[in-house]
Amino acid sequence: MLSKTYHLKFPSLDAAQIAAPFVVETMGNAIPDCNLVGLNVLISKEGDVSINVFFNNVNDLKSFEKRHGGFLDTMKKTFLFKSNGFEGVCIFNYDSAEDAA
Repeated sequence: MLSKTYHLKFPSLDAAQIAAPFVVETMGNAIPDCNLVGLNVLISKEGDVSINVFFNNVNDLKSFEKRHGGFLDTMKKTFLFKSNGFEGVCIFNYDSAEDAA
């Protein structure tokens, strides 16, 4: 499994909370478009937003980058933040499949 990780550092929690819906909508739209197999968006009390996007193969990763990879540039026109990220191979992932009943 391949992963793309973004880390966005906003000046405050309030700023991160205002930007978070844009991140969630943009990444959510990428799920069917690019065959995402996993997506995590986390926000910290310090104003950091972490995004982890998971793919089964490199073609889906490239499709994601082509179709949605410019979302940071779009965000930079509206929001103040610093960003970094990387691509990697997932070496461990655990999700518990618990029943809600």
